[in-house]
Amino acid sequence: MKQKIRILSAILCMACLFSNCSRRLPPETVPVTVPTTAETSVDITEESVSETTAETTEETTEETEPELVFSTPAVTERVVDKNGQLHVEGTKIVNESGEVVQLKGMSTYGMNGMYMFVNKDTVQTLAEDWGCSVIRLAMYTMGNSDGYIPNPEVYYQQMVDYVQLCIDQGVYVIIDWHILFDGDPNEHKEEALDFFNRISELYGEYPNVIYEICNEPNGECFGNPDETVNWENSIRPYAEDVVDVIRANDPDNIIIIGTATWSQDVDEASLNPLEGDNLMYTFHFYAGSHGQDHRDKVQTALDNGLPVFCTEWGTTYDSGNGIVDTEESMLWLDFMDENDISWCNWSIGGSVTESSNALKYASNILTPEQKAQGHWPDQFITRSGLFVRCMLLGEEYIPEE
Repeated sequence: MKQKIRILSAILCMACLFSNCSRRLPPETVPVTVPTTAETSVDITEESVSETTAETTEETTEETEPELVFSTPAVTERVVDKNGQLHVEGTKIVNESGEVVQLKGMSTYGMNGMYMFVNKDTVQTLAEDWGCSVIRLAMYTMGNSDGYIPNPEVYYQQMVDYVQLCIDQGVYVIIDWHILFDGDPNEHKEEALDFFNRISELYGEYPNVIYEICNEPNGECFGNPDETVNWENSIRPYAEDVVDVIRANDPDNIIIIGTATWSQDVDEASLNPLEGDNLMYTFHFYAGSHGQDHRDKVQTALDNGLPVFCTEWGTTYDSGNGIVDTEESMLWLDFMDENDISWCNWSIGGSVTESSNALKYASNILTPEQKAQGHWPDQFITRSGLFVRCMLLGEEYIPEE
């Protein structure tokens, strides 16, 4: 009898100990079932097990992450069906009826870091769930280890596949010759001429297509390290030749030309632009690094009659990292709306982790298969992505507490 009493006393003490410990543990470590009779050597009725389990489960459920809710289409209108062939009048884009059009969308990260991520489902998600009227396909010419130059056929075919997805979805698509590490576009000019000749021959009759012929010219001139790349000595001569190649196959679609200093010096380009129709000039900004002085550059270009297209902007520092500056981003977005400037946000996300990424691409919130299926839940979208998605859909952005 005394032995049984000692056993029962020990059991009660252990129960109290575990009860106190469980209140200190995070919710995911709290047991949701009671110990079995084999573990306790004490008879526990089925009714008491059910009651205890229900209480513990209810307590745990209140602490768990919210259920993943996948997005659904919010936009059903096909933007290309509505607007048709775009062209440039003055500083603005207009549709085939002469109405002003402001395109808004997302840029991919470098496609060599997003293999198979851009597919029918993700393109549909960007167009219908996020409201993108344009998608920019950033094809790095030279990366840290890969790109079009060392693997031209691989990335030519990838570009063709991705452009076709956008055409099938009824959105506009920017074919971006994404120079960056090779800052002078003339370094691989022959390859650019070949690429744009082939791609314009294939897609020149489609109103969806927009060409961006040099992403961010920067650094030293190719073959002349004593000179810095600028509009007159490097970019303009390169652009003249590439535009001629495209126009031989495609006389109508818009061509966007990069500008000096990582596509920031549109004011410089406005002093001596190329002759020709449906040509635009790109400027890039990152809200955490570029402010009113850069808007002044754009305003100067507009005042000089230069049509501009912001093919890349970010909510963060120009490194792609740092704070998500929604306040400065709104100043830029208001400025672009006032001037009907089209834009693409950098970026959907890729194999690297940047705070400018719209998606938590490297997270394990979703399986790789779920990531590629699109319709991403809010838990998979970054603060920057939630903000930009609201801007695309014309919704008010309410920051999470």
